Amino acid sequence: MKKLVKFLSRSFITLVIKISLMIFLLIPLVALAWEDCPFGLIDSPYPGECSRYVDTDNDGICDLSQFAPEDRGTLTIPSDIEIKRRVYHFLPISLILIFFYALGCFLAKKKIISAASHRKIWNILLLITFFISGILGILLLLRLDFGWAIPLPFNILFWHVEAGIAMTVISIFHIIWHWPYFKKIFKFKKELDIVFFLLFR
Repeated sequence: MKKLVKFLSRSFITLVIKISLMIFLLIPLVALAWEDCPFGLIDSPYPGECSRYVDTDNDGICDLSQFAPEDRGTLTIPSDIEIKRRVYHFLPISLILIFFYALGCFLAKKKIISAASHRKIWNILLLITFFISGILGILLLLRLDFGWAIPLPFNILFWHVEAGIAMTVISIFHIIWHWPYFKKIFKFKKELDIVFFLLFR
């Protein structure tokens, strides 16, 4: 089991490095254009939601959040249609991860898997979610600050947030394991220690 975990860890890190190099070196970069808002906004008014606000036709609306002038007359949206903002899955992701974490704790307690293996699995998942969220965050930064849009077959912002949610939940598990270490660093008072014990033990 230890050899398998070590092999998977090395293989995963190598794969992430290769994919990162491919993304930054091989995928062509294109400039942001009409109807290409990185946040998926429609008709975003001045001053805009980010530093990429641009208004070449002086209509008070960010060009990235509206159709090109020549295409605006071809689309009519009925007034009774409600435009919805993107929904993220904080609760489902959290509950699924908590369930599998509790299942892993149960299996470790029953000696079906070792506690060390249980922690290694979650450490690998933490690394995976960190890389996904981090790489997609850098791609978003390049898009917003430099105007480089990398054509990927999925929404970068959506998956950046979803991976970030998973990473945050798994990070809480990680903090729980290493609570004595953090307690020594920050020298928490006994009252806070008792609260933490009651909540997470």
